[in-house]
Amino acid sequence: MEQKSKFDKVMGAWDILVIAFGAMIGWGWVINSGDWITTAGFAGSMIAMLIGGLMVFFVGLTYAELTSAMPQCGGEHVFSYRAMGPTGSFVCTWMIILGYVATSAFEATALPTVITYLFPDFNQVYLYSIAGKDIYLTTIILGVGVAILITIINIKGAKTAAILQTVLTAIIAIAGILLVVGSAVNGDASNITGQMWESGAGNTLGSVFKVACMTPFLFIGFDVIPQAAEEISVPYKKIGKIMLLSIFLAVAWYLLIIFAVCYIMPQSAIAQEMNSQNGLVSAKAIEIAFRSPLMGKVLIIGGLCGIITSWNSFLMGGSRALYSMGESLMIPKMFGKLGKNKTPEAAIILCGIACVAAPFFGRGVLVWLVDAASFGCVIAYMFVSISFCILRKKKPEMERPYKVKAGGFVGAMAVIMAGFMTLLYIIPASFSAALVWQEWVVVGIWLALGVFFYFYSKRKYGEEFGRDIFIVDETKAVPEETVALPDAKYPDRHFVITVGCEYGSGGPEIARMVAEYFGIEYYDRDLVDKVVQEIGVDKGLVEEADTRIGVRYAFDTSYGVRYANLSNRVIDAQFQAIHEFAKNSCVIVGRSSDYILKDSSDVMNVFIYAPKEDEIASVMKRSGLNQHKAEEEWENVEKSQHARHEYITGKKRGDRHTRDILLNSSLLGWEATAQFIEELVERKFNLTENLEKEA
Repeated sequence: MEQKSKFDKVMGAWDILVIAFGAMIGWGWVINSGDWITTAGFAGSMIAMLIGGLMVFFVGLTYAELTSAMPQCGGEHVFSYRAMGPTGSFVCTWMIILGYVATSAFEATALPTVITYLFPDFNQVYLYSIAGKDIYLTTIILGVGVAILITIINIKGAKTAAILQTVLTAIIAIAGILLVVGSAVNGDASNITGQMWESGAGNTLGSVFKVACMTPFLFIGFDVIPQAAEEISVPYKKIGKIMLLSIFLAVAWYLLIIFAVCYIMPQSAIAQEMNSQNGLVSAKAIEIAFRSPLMGKVLIIGGLCGIITSWNSFLMGGSRALYSMGESLMIPKMFGKLGKNKTPEAAIILCGIACVAAPFFGRGVLVWLVDAASFGCVIAYMFVSISFCILRKKKPEMERPYKVKAGGFVGAMAVIMAGFMTLLYIIPASFSAALVWQEWVVVGIWLALGVFFYFYSKRKYGEEFGRDIFIVDETKAVPEETVALPDAKYPDRHFVITVGCEYGSGGPEIARMVAEYFGIEYYDRDLVDKVVQEIGVDKGLVEEADTRIGVRYAFDTSYGVRYANLSNRVIDAQFQAIHEFAKNSCVIVGRSSDYILKDSSDVMNVFIYAPKEDEIASVMKRSGLNQHKAEEEWENVEKSQHARHEYITGKKRGDRHTRDILLNSSLLGWEATAQFIEELVERKFNLTENLEKEA
């Protein structure tokens, strides 16, 4: 199902950077720095952060490419759907929603806790205790009040939420910069040398990995960007770069905090602070650096802002993920609708209700929930990484404005890293990261709820369950492949040259040379598909139809009639586009244009091929792939193109009975082959005779 985006593109590059960065920073740099350092020491903590950052960076690379290729609301939902279908998409999106919503709810209990560091007497009017934690009326009022406020801000619009994020992130940055500057001025290098590794006799490697296990939760948040992709007014290639920049900045931030604390405080002072009532080592470090308890309060305010930025980002991400599922009819469709402010109101309100309820349960219960949330996020990361690998193989020609180099290696590493992170939560005693039984109960309840919605929606919506939504891209620029030369060599003559070719034979390059020689238009598959979009068929539908045809899903009864209808609709639009092109002299590459124009008399049909080893070498040179990967890509593209051509024409691709001439481009080389075609065209249509008569 294709449609125009219902969202307003209101967020710029800075907006999405602070949303992602603010989500990743949070409160951990204030409250957990002492734990990292006492567990693994200065060097061990730095290495642990780099390990965690590297794991997330590989996953982030897959997100960057997929977001640029499929910039739709829902992010993981869209990626996994195109790779795995509705069921895989449901599981992936359901788990990322657990991560977002549970983390948002946790922030509603973390906020009152931070307030007690600023105002020790804040907890008033004891009500009850849950999981060993006391619940006070004042903490409930504060948590509920801020939850309602953040929910309203998000309903008002993404831009409003982004403005809030910018202001709060600026405060966080000021607090962190003050800590680093203070350490540079008043710190001492001897403090670092005395605590390079963990204190006491322990397993150094184990200590490093114990801290590394804490990092996945610290870096969750960059993935909020693809959730709001339809609301971003930034070139698609740049979106991927901003996402990776946010990861880099978050890693750098945590490394600087560790450095600053260790440069200011010796090991004994850190241990003493950890045993104090507050245990906020970062706050104590800035107090020492500036010799002022007030600066400790400033840092805590920075951490307080970090809680709200994480809360704001995850509520935005969770509501968009719910919206994408509602729009695909995987959950009740009320969640797939936008309100008057072009925001998914029902989805935001549901997330807001979870946040409002959280303070009534206290931090004891919510700690279980947030650990389960981290598990949900790494499961989603693994699904996205696998989707990246599937789509690289399944759709090698998909347009990827930000295409990751060495995609096979990156995809494999992302799957391994995400799988490793997942195992850390599953295997008992895996550096203390494994979920406890209460957290498994949370995961079990969430999965049971997901199973209920899956079968409920499947029964309620029937064949529409899991419908794929393609967004018409109204801002896409004309492809660079356009060749429009006004000074045609034969302006009074009409002729069309269709060029079919094998992958890697140089067909498009040769066809472009021919078009330039004659001074006529050049059209390849990208331009054909662009015009198809202008006719009213979305780019995603074209890609989907190609994939279904390429693997013969159009006739697969497990997918039903709608995919056959989809393919026929796309093909009809391509027929219309090619007939429109052929009204003027032009060169058309691929898209079965020889068959589409078979009834035209002024058409010359050329097919270009080359020995397989030459075509593989061309693919290797163009794509930067090794021989094995190039052969694999060549096989996939050729298989898809053969199936597509046969589906449309009922004939084999490259059949000599449907072509005027078949040319081996390796025989003469690409340039000489183009010249040979030019001479043939001039002879076939008697073009040179006209010039001779005029002379």
